[in-house]
Amino acid sequence: MNILLFLLIGLTVYLLIEKIRQNKILERINQYINNKNELYYKEFLKKYEKSKKIKLVDKLNVKYKISLLIERANINQNILINPISLILYGIVCVFSIYALAFNVFKVHGIALIISIPCIIIPFVIIKAIISYKSQKMEKVFLNFLLQLKNYTKISNDVVGAFQNIETVEPLQSYIRKFNIELNSGVKFETAIEHLKEKVGIVKFKEFFSNVQYCYLYGGNFSSLIEKSYKSISEIQKEKAKRLEETRSARLVLIILMLLNIIVYITYVRNNVENYLIMKNSVFGLGILYWNFISMWILIYLSEKVKQLDY
Repeated sequence: MNILLFLLIGLTVYLLIEKIRQNKILERINQYINNKNELYYKEFLKKYEKSKKIKLVDKLNVKYKISLLIERANINQNILINPISLILYGIVCVFSIYALAFNVFKVHGIALIISIPCIIIPFVIIKAIISYKSQKMEKVFLNFLLQLKNYTKISNDVVGAFQNIETVEPLQSYIRKFNIELNSGVKFETAIEHLKEKVGIVKFKEFFSNVQYCYLYGGNFSSLIEKSYKSISEIQKEKAKRLEETRSARLVLIILMLLNIIVYITYVRNNVENYLIMKNSVFGLGILYWNFISMWILIYLSEKVKQLDY
C-alpha cells in the first residue's frame, strides 16, 4: 500500500508539472509580475517627475533661493535677516552708491553702472559667510564619514547612524534638522533632498545622493562610505593644489583692475579738458562707460576663477 501510495503521489506530481509546462503557467505568472512592476515604476516616475516640477518652481522662486542662502549660512531668519530685508538692503545700497558716484563723476550713466550691480552686496556678504562655513565643513567632513562608517558597519542602519553623529557647525545643524524631519514623519528620500540643498559643495551632495540611492534600493552603507572617503580625501588634496594655481590668476585680474583705475585717474579724471570733452561726446561717454563696465567684468572673472568644481 505504501508503494502504491508513493507511486500515486509521484504520478500526480509529474502530471501537475506537465500541466504547468503545457499551459505555461510560470510564464504567465512572470508576465503578470513584470506587468505589475512596470505599472509600479510608471506610477513612480510620474510622481517623481511631478515632484521635480514642483521643486523646479521652488528653485525659480527668488524668495525660496534667498531663504536657502540664509539657511546655508546657518543664520536664523528674523525681522532683520530675511529674503525681503536683504532685497531692501540691496536697494538701499544702490541708491546710496548712486548718490555718491554721481556726486563724484557728475554723469548719470557712470553712476548707474557703478551702483546697479551693488544690489548684490547683501548677498555677497551672505555668500562670504557660506564660504567660510563651507571651509569649516570641509575640514570635518572626513571625520563625519568615519563616524558614519563605524555606525553602519555593525547594523547597516544609516538612519540610526545619522542620529548618533557628533560634528561641528554648520554640518551639525544640517544633520539635526534632517533628524527632526525624519522623526516628524518625513520620508528619508525627501529629508535627504533637503539636506543636499543646504550643502553647497558638489562632491558632498553627490555623497548624499549615493546614500539616498543606497537606502532606496538596498546596499552596503559601510562600503559606500569607505569609497566616498577615499574619493573625497583625494579631491581635497587636489583642491589644495588648484587653489595655489588659481591664486596667481586672481592676482593678475586684480592688478588689471587696479591698472584700469590708475589709467582712468591719471589720464582722464585729472585732465579736466579731456574729461569735459569725453562727457560731451557719444564716443567719449562710451569709453568712460566701458572703463567701469570692464571693472565689473574683471571682478566677475576673479570670482569665477576662485570657484572650484568641488
